Amino acid sequence: MNINKYKNIQLTKQINKANCITHSGRFHVDDVISTIFLSKIMDNVVLARITSTENKDLTNKMVYDIGFGEFDHHQKNRNGQRSNEIYYSSIGLLWKKFGKEYLKNLDVKYIDDVFEYMDTELIQYIDAEDNMQMEYLENKISPDFVKLCNPEWNENVPEDEAFINALKLADEFWELYIKHAIAEVEAIKIVLDKINMSKDCYIIFDKEMPYRKAIKFIPDNKVKYIIFKSRREGYDIRIIINSCEFKKEIVQEEDINKSRSLTGVKDLIYVDVRGKLCCTKTLESAIKLVKYNEMG
Repeated sequence: MNINKYKNIQLTKQINKANCITHSGRFHVDDVISTIFLSKIMDNVVLARITSTENKDLTNKMVYDIGFGEFDHHQKNRNGQRSNEIYYSSIGLLWKKFGKEYLKNLDVKYIDDVFEYMDTELIQYIDAEDNMQMEYLENKISPDFVKLCNPEWNENVPEDEAFINALKLADEFWELYIKHAIAEVEAIKIVLDKINMSKDCYIIFDKEMPYRKAIKFIPDNKVKYIIFKSRREGYDIRIIINSCEFKKEIVQEEDINKSRSLTGVKDLIYVDVRGKLCCTKTLESAIKLVKYNEMG
């Protein structure tokens, strides 16, 4: 096994043979994810990890996270800033320039929306972490597992081997996240279309749909409930607006049989204590429960 190679990424010590340049030493999420992203848009990445670009011939080489160039952010005045004040790191700069073309080559349906989703939900948090803007990382998960691939003080692991291990994990993460982003954006479109066409206070899906980001764009409170076939059993009825809850008489009732009697829904399975979720065995019962909840 070649410990200096992963898929179409080859590490080299010879700068004249490299087509990509980044910094050596301790690696971070930024430079590792950047390398993975480049491997998605280039046929082959021959990467030299070096300490400095000074007096080096960098002609026809993609240089990132080092050297103060187009895809570095260590200049005195950084290298660009978003409207929310998050500075770009190398992955943010690469994504800004090549992200849409990458998505186009994947035949993504909603390129602009997926581009923004990736930038908002992932890329900018890697940027913020790398630029020490920790205040932007609250309640967000950044792929810190990459840092854990660096050799520990009590290990004798070659630096390049550790970097390759980090690439493997980052590649798996990237593939999962881009799949997630595409699915989320498509779900938002589908849910909003369904809401706009609905004449009722509920919408129905035959499978579980991610809806939480879509409901931020609902123009009014006409649609209050989303019903979908549960992955466990029956149907979930979820309330999607803050101003609505299931009636306290069933939420606070500990005996499910009494809740069934109160609602007239004989196959009521579950009532969540927060008043935002109920489950029934059939779709008919789910609609019946919604109508019960809407009664004065």
